[in-house]
Amino acid sequence: MHLTLVGSAFWTDHRAFRDWMRTHPAAMAEYAALKRSLAEQYPDDREAYTDGKTGFVERILRMARGEP
Repeated sequence: MHLTLVGSAFWTDHRAFRDWMRTHPAAMAEYAALKRSLAEQYPDDREAYTDGKTGFVERILRMARGEP
């Protein structure tokens, strides 16, 4: 769960990520596999798990925004 202001950059990014994933099943499957792998690799290290997702999330956000 996240608490954020409607219209903030955080809110906009989360919605863009969500919307991209809903319409791109291959990306959704890739993300699920990444999360499973990270959970196995870092079962007791939440920070490393989250850091491991950063590159993927940033790549999806660039595509969702139409950035190169």
